[in-house]
Amino acid sequence: MIIKAFITILIALIPLSANSEISIRLFARTRPLTVVFTPDRGEYLLSDGLSGNIRVVAGETVAVTRHDGRVMYMTLSGKSGVADSLTFTPVDDKSLFRVRAPGRDEVVKTLDGVLKVKSFPGSLQILNLTSVESYLPGVVRAEAGKYGPPDYFRAQAVVARSYVYRNIDRHELDGYNLCDDIHCQVYPGIISEMPIIDACHSTAGQVVIDRDSMLIVAAFHGNCGGVTASSADVWLAGYPYLVSVTDPWCGYSASSVWKKNLSMEEWNAFLKSKGIAPGAEAALYVPSGSKPVRMMNRPVPGKTITSEEIRVRFGLRSAYFTLTPAGDSLTVNGRGYGHGVGLCQDGAKAMAEKKVTYENITGFYYPGTTITDIKNARRPVRP
Repeated sequence: MIIKAFITILIALIPLSANSEISIRLFARTRPLTVVFTPDRGEYLLSDGLSGNIRVVAGETVAVTRHDGRVMYMTLSGKSGVADSLTFTPVDDKSLFRVRAPGRDEVVKTLDGVLKVKSFPGSLQILNLTSVESYLPGVVRAEAGKYGPPDYFRAQAVVARSYVYRNIDRHELDGYNLCDDIHCQVYPGIISEMPIIDACHSTAGQVVIDRDSMLIVAAFHGNCGGVTASSADVWLAGYPYLVSVTDPWCGYSASSVWKKNLSMEEWNAFLKSKGIAPGAEAALYVPSGSKPVRMMNRPVPGKTITSEEIRVRFGLRSAYFTLTPAGDSLTVNGRGYGHGVGLCQDGAKAMAEKKVTYENITGFYYPGTTITDIKNARRPVRP
């Protein structure tokens, strides 16, 4: 699940086109020193910018390692070299390749398009140049799961696509568009699940815009617990379409209700770190059996603690909870999973199962918005 940081930025008209090429940094979290490239289908040309192209056929491997601030490579056939950067370019548009990052938590991704590798401080920078529409099914699979009705995946597709185009310059200063981790959107690579692929294809180029034709801040989360949160309460950045909405759809999910017990020792240590005097915390408590409430600030005499602070400190599933002391422990009764802003995935799935269309699903969670083609949308640009 993604938690986004939002910054007030200059608004400008930026030309947007369907299926733009984007560059994705792979293995952004693990930052490997070595990767192994293998064509699965078709052939690739390996260019090191120094000598002629090396043809790499299906099944042949190329090991790439960071070495003395540069990139060293060796093919299965014994060809090797050292360069500032490497580019693997497909001979045709039907080619696919695998890239593997060896290690204890080995990760393998199947991808299309171009692969670029260069040395980066402390690691390799590995970029996949592909199209938005090739990238999108993998994101939807990673963020929304494998199973669900078609309009659930269609709703997630237009939301994920909206995120891509609004944030296409997020890593511009780093030399690429987006990363493959939760800082942007999780991207596992090419997938095989046809319902998700079909959902992305059937909504190709579609995005969600506000009343000013601006691409929305495409926030989503797992389960809202029956009430979504306002972005102004969670991130201190308000948007007219990211307001609290009562959601009758998500209540039967396993994520809807949860409970956690904290020791009074760790709770009191937290209160002390916040400068709250002994006894003042009584203002935070409610009787057993009280319904959870969504509230940004939880005031105590002379202080205010945010629900988000408590959630982060104790690893709670959401910031939608109540606190009830019980002897030497504190019972936290909560609802929902995630930050609670924007589209609730469990609710969206339940709506789609009842044949609610993806247009109406996004309209419900982002009030006042519409779906349109990307060519009709505007996006903000960072100053």
